[in-house]
Amino acid sequence: MDALSPTLLMCTALLLVAAGALTSYDLTRRTYRGFQWWTCAIWLNAAGAGAIAWTADTPSAWPLLQLLLVPWPLLVLLGLRRFQARTGLPGDARVDLGLMVVLPLAALAGMHWSEGAGDMSALVAAGIALLYASTVVWSAPPGPEGTGPRVLGALWLLVALLPALASSTLPPQETLGLQVCVVALASLAMSFIVLTLSSQRTERELRQSRQRLRVLANIDMLTQVPNRRRFEELARRALQSDDAGSAALLLVDIDHFKQINDKLGHAAGDRALKLVSRCTLELLRSQDVAGRHGGDEFVMLLRRSSTQEAMQVAGRLVSHLQTQAHAHALPRLSLSFGIVQMRRGESIDETLQRADLALYEAKRLGRSRAVAADGDPEQPVFRSSQRLGLTSS
Repeated sequence: MDALSPTLLMCTALLLVAAGALTSYDLTRRTYRGFQWWTCAIWLNAAGAGAIAWTADTPSAWPLLQLLLVPWPLLVLLGLRRFQARTGLPGDARVDLGLMVVLPLAALAGMHWSEGAGDMSALVAAGIALLYASTVVWSAPPGPEGTGPRVLGALWLLVALLPALASSTLPPQETLGLQVCVVALASLAMSFIVLTLSSQRTERELRQSRQRLRVLANIDMLTQVPNRRRFEELARRALQSDDAGSAALLLVDIDHFKQINDKLGHAAGDRALKLVSRCTLELLRSQDVAGRHGGDEFVMLLRRSSTQEAMQVAGRLVSHLQTQAHAHALPRLSLSFGIVQMRRGESIDETLQRADLALYEAKRLGRSRAVAADGDPEQPVFRSSQRLGLTSS
């Protein structure tokens, strides 16, 4: 055993470094459920290797100290169950805990009752724990989170098989030394794997958070249509590939929306907003752009369309809204529209200003109508006005 002592001491040092690194990571960073189980497994292996190296001159203590190397795959498995609680691993954590108790006790019984052969009891118990843990992780559902655990399963198989195969040709002392070395190397690999799993989850959650923030920044959460800033961005992008002045813009307002809120409550007002946005999305072509302009106003950009075609879209929208209102416990809704044709070199903001004047004219004429405007904002020309067939509430 003297020849193995430096190797055991080196393995102990490596395990202590790995355990210290995991502990430092756990104390200084945000870790996930299960990380403490992995740290405990490394410390237990370090304690086992250190105890075996410390008692190099007391061979009678080696089989007993080997028991410290039995539970670590079960501890790692318990950590994986908590870490992947949503996807889930087959089996039950209570079985893992039960094996952590039963296997060392069974090994102790084997040491007591089996003369000579008892030296192998701890090795057999460790092999059973390793094979059980590897079977569980390899039976997990496939997915991106399953790669790391499966690599661990392969390591556990290696740790179980190498000492078992060597026990038939090597003396017990050298078999024990091989077991400690393999456990130490596998524990180091386990440390890298669990750190990688944690880093990957952190990166994935950050990516999902950025996506949610982008959605919150671009989408009106009530109506699920682009907000004003996002609408203008999408409209500018869409118009880059179209001929100048080929698009029509509609500004839409729900008539007497305040009365809906006052008489029926804000929940009814929210239903009205969501219904208008849904009907708008159902009617528009994939190439068109819609958004919530603010309050009870919506805006639509119809690419390669005239104001006459926009008038027809307004009529279809009102008709579609009329048929859907009753199913959403809403009264007869009426809409007012301001419609303009975009001009060459005109910005979205300038077009919206002209559409707003047309919308104001539609309200002045009694609401429930669409008004098309031309001319400059200072001197608008309202070329056509079309009543949409609904009586304003």
